[in-house]
Amino acid sequence: MTKETTPRQGKDQLKDKVEGKTVYLKNSFEQDLKKAHEFHGHICTGIIFGTRIARIGLNHLGIKDPAENKDFIVFVEADRCIADAVSAVTGCTLGKRRLKWFDYGKMAATFVDMNSQKGIRIVTAASQQPTDDMDLVSFWNAIADEDLFRTEEVTIKLHQEDLPGKPSRKVTCAACGEAVMDGRDLLLDDKILCKACANGAYYQKG
Repeated sequence: MTKETTPRQGKDQLKDKVEGKTVYLKNSFEQDLKKAHEFHGHICTGIIFGTRIARIGLNHLGIKDPAENKDFIVFVEADRCIADAVSAVTGCTLGKRRLKWFDYGKMAATFVDMNSQKGIRIVTAASQQPTDDMDLVSFWNAIADEDLFRTEEVTIKLHQEDLPGKPSRKVTCAACGEAVMDGRDLLLDDKILCKACANGAYYQKG
């Protein structure tokens, strides 16, 4: 069993200065961790990190309640527990096109305002590790955000075909005849091809 304790952030609700304003997130850390726990199925270091990363990212963008703000996109850099926590806390999903995945194998995420195309990248920088008999929530929550994560302000050039909404473009691959959406096609020898036909697929037929 894990004990739910609040990370060392001064208050139950994350508070910081964003564009000259004080921002309080609607949910407490415990509420967000519960959402991530229920979505993922268990609590682990990745879920704790992902929950805290999500809260730092939302706070940086000045988003008190992610359910009330759809003008941001999150990029995660690993298909691990962190991605589930970030998705659960922010409400961003692949299907809604507001969660993007880059296969970097890093415990990191970037939160970007779709209007300004500016945001923050947050990566774990933990130098300590809990032992098997330690309570994970209590252990990590005893370490302040600034000692657990590195942050950097970033700019991401968002293209129309990457944004939420209806497909901006739809073509047919000249080789396999399958539809390709959102500019993911390639032009090779004057032929429109899907990436699988142009570069080789991740699967083998038969």
